[in-house]
Parts: sequence; C-alpha cells; structure tokens
Amino acid sequence: MTGWNTFYDKAESRGPSVLLSRAIKLVHNQTGTYQAVDLGCGAGIEAQQLMQSGWDVLAIDHEPAAIARTLTNCSGPQAGTLTTCLSKFEQLPKLPRSSLIHAGLALPFCHPTGFQHLWSQVLEALEPGGVFVGHFFGLLHGWSALAHLTFHTEQQIREMCQGLEIMLLRETQTSTAAQPAPLNWHRFDLIARRPSHP
Repeated sequence: MTGWNTFYDKAESRGPSVLLSRAIKLVHNQTGTYQAVDLGCGAGIEAQQLMQSGWDVLAIDHEPAAIARTLTNCSGPQAGTLTTCLSKFEQLPKLPRSSLIHAGLALPFCHPTGFQHLWSQVLEALEPGGVFVGHFFGLLHGWSALAHLTFHTEQQIREMCQGLEIMLLRETQTSTAAQPAPLNWHRFDLIARRPSHP
C-alpha cells in the first residue's frame, strides 16, 4: 500500500519517540521482566527504541510490509528480543502480560465495532505499575467522516481510563499539507499507569 509505505518512510527518518521515552521512565516494574507490546508497529522504530532499552517486544501490525520493516529495523544488536504478530486489531489474540503497551497513531484504525474488545485486551494485559502510551483521534480530525475509524472525546478517554492513573492527557490540533487538500489532525496523547497496588 503506497500510503503506508510513505508513512513508514517518514517514521524511519525521525528520531526516537519523546512520548514513549517519557512513558518508559514512568513504569513501576513489579515483576523484574520487561515485556512490552507495540500495537500497530509500523516501521518498527518504537519497537527498536524499546529493545535498545532492554525490553522484549511483541510487535503487532496487520500490514505485512510493516512486519517486514520492523524485522529489518530491529535486526541489529539489541538488548531485548523481538516477536512479531500479523493481525488486525479486531482479530487480535490474547496479549501477554506486559509492563508497557504502546500504540502510536494506531488505535484509531481499529473499527468502532471492535474497539471495546481491543481496549479490554489492553487493560487485561497491563501489569500493576505498567504503563499504556498512545494516541487517539478527536472528533475534529479531518478523517472523522470515515466510518471504519474510531474517534474519541476527552471525556470518553477519561472514562476508558477508570482504574488507571492518567499521567498525561494532551490535546493538539495541527494542519498538514496532505493531498489533495490540507488535513486537520485532532489528536489526544495519553500516558496512563495501572497502580502498583489495588
């Protein structure tokens, strides 16, 4: 898919994710194991970032090209290990218990009918002291008329995070020079942590 390849090319040209770096520092690891999940791994840049920090990563994407790029970008010497899974979010197998779950610009591409199941999977997999970090699209996003994508309000995101500590919830709007017309990106960045103790 040409559009995805363009996205992967851009991802490979940028540096490590500042949002993910911030989330890694907030993990209160209770188990001594460092298992992470990268939902919608794309070109594998964040998977590589996690592996370089010593994490074992399960990288998931529904695009074969994404899995191929992730394997290539994570093929060098790393402190952590990589496992890949080719799957749509709506058909995702049970996630492993994890101290960090990352979903960079990925969750909105889950069909609305499957989103609640996906989010339940995320919550079930998150270890005590573990952190979720990712993005959601807001209702003012330029793609909001697309019925196969999922969009959220700030209040809905807060309700989804009941039982978690919201460490960061940031709303941004930017316009990009997309073709054939500029595109409004309405986005929420979220970092949320499961409490270490009930």
